[in-house]
Amino acid sequence: MRIESGQSYGLVAPLDKASNSLSKTNNDLNKILQRLSTSLRINKASDDAAGLGMAEQLASQVRGFKQAKNNVSDAQSALNIADNTGSQVSDMVQRQRDLALQSSNDTLTNQQRAGLNTEYQSLGQEIDRITNASQFNTQNVANGTDLASGNAVIQAGPNSQDQTTMPKIDMSANALGVTGTSIDTSANAIAALPKLDNALQALNSQRSTLGATTNRFESTVNTNSLAEINTQAAESVLRDQNMAAGLVELTKNQILQQSTTSAFAQFNEINANHLIGLLKS
Repeated sequence: MRIESGQSYGLVAPLDKASNSLSKTNNDLNKILQRLSTSLRINKASDDAAGLGMAEQLASQVRGFKQAKNNVSDAQSALNIADNTGSQVSDMVQRQRDLALQSSNDTLTNQQRAGLNTEYQSLGQEIDRITNASQFNTQNVANGTDLASGNAVIQAGPNSQDQTTMPKIDMSANALGVTGTSIDTSANAIAALPKLDNALQALNSQRSTLGATTNRFESTVNTNSLAEINTQAAESVLRDQNMAAGLVELTKNQILQQSTTSAFAQFNEINANHLIGLLKS
């Protein structure tokens, strides 16, 4: 029996459909296997173009929060150095006040007052030395310049507008108002006392500011940590593969692959038997 060319279409079309179905199932199976092996739902842009863009933006924010925490932690370290300096300066000013009280007592001679004044002046020089030597990353933190100028900007968040400034801190003898004071006479010692009291008050005020700023920076670090966790979770929802759902999809595609392969084989066998039957007719 002669088979017309048109009669072959009835055999080829179902075969093509089965082949296309098997190819699609294999592609889907490869995709889910890749997702499960990498734990990522999005491995390339074609997996989810819009989702990838959002995930990358969130990832950038996560990195920004991490760096902002480091920035603020550095600022806290600088403030701690300044506060330690303030503690030392406060002790020295308090010692100067003790000397001034002693020198104001008329039971002392001028020669004895001169000895007290030598220590008094040395303390003033030491105040300037340690305030100029107090630095973080080679920048001053206690003499009104560099990080202590009141203009030092801290990038405290992931975006350009998330900025704050360090407080102005100047613990030098001149800023405290004790430069030029002396206790070489009873009158000078008495005149120095209110200036020393004002210096102690100024120091206490600056150290309070340091403490308040340190606490604020601690809150900033905590806020950034929480924001980092939440943003990372949002990125994970977009980017990461749901393993339970992935295993369900894998099982479904494996069943489809097996059934399609089986049907494809049976279809080939049926077509072969049908063709042999036609040839024998």
